Amino acid sequence: MRYCVQPATAKDVAMLALSMEDGDAGETEYDRNGDQKPLDHLLNAFLSSTEVWAAHNRDGQPCALWGVGPTSQDFEVGRFWLLTCEEVEAAPHDLAALSIIVLPEMLATYTRLESIVDAHNLRAVSLLRGLGFTVEPAAFHPASDRPCHRVWIEADASILAKTRPLLLN
Repeated sequence: MRYCVQPATAKDVAMLALSMEDGDAGETEYDRNGDQKPLDHLLNAFLSSTEVWAAHNRDGQPCALWGVGPTSQDFEVGRFWLLTCEEVEAAPHDLAALSIIVLPEMLATYTRLESIVDAHNLRAVSLLRGLGFTVEPAAFHPASDRPCHRVWIEADASILAKTRPLLLN
């Protein structure tokens, strides 16, 4: 399938969020009264990101979002995130090809990208390994209360530099 990748808008975030179930949009957050705040995690990720990219299908619907913002410890390191709909998840080659277009843009701003990935999300772990990310062994992550991998990639990752020109032809 053909996709158009461009900087994302708040409308893209809202449209993708509406097409998902609350649990797919990231960790659930709670307000001071203990009431669930669905999709707030996605909105907070969007607002705290310095770059957010969207892939749109032929109908103009967003089907994947990539975002990155600085970590609080080191502003040269970007904390990245990725959110997809079922359409793109069902086509892992398309998702990898789209990621190879977006990640170098992020790595032009940050010297390293890193994130925490749920160890049970085998598709995400496989995708990131295939893109050249280092995937550390799973360890308990207190904030999510589950085992997670820390993943990262340096700006000079050779796999992204070698693969991208092939996809643009």
